[in-house]
Amino acid sequence: MRPFLPPTLFLAAAALMAGDPVKDLPKFQGGDLNRYWADACARCHGVTGNGRDNNGRQLPDAGFDFTDSRKANRKKDSDWVKVMQEGKDKMPAFKDKMAAEEVQRMIPILRKFAAK
Repeated sequence: MRPFLPPTLFLAAAALMAGDPVKDLPKFQGGDLNRYWADACARCHGVTGNGRDNNGRQLPDAGFDFTDSRKANRKKDSDWVKVMQEGKDKMPAFKDKMAAEEVQRMIPILRKFAAK
């Protein structure tokens, strides 16, 4: 007979085994910001910026959908810089992962998702 695990205990154990996705985010080491997007940001925003995996399923921690041009184009660059540096809701702060200049250089990458 298998031991019974209450659903709450099972979920708590699964969360502990999953690790801390924020802590595991890589620090930007210079170079290609598109590559950094793929390594760090696509975990929540998806490779194409829509918060979905390659099969079209919404990611578990799906972030802002940058492909929604109606929403994305209403955002000021300064709004996105602030969220990237300080974090918001599920979005982790990247101030310890990227320099302010690098965060600013990320804006055109975000904007191109809405242009497609």
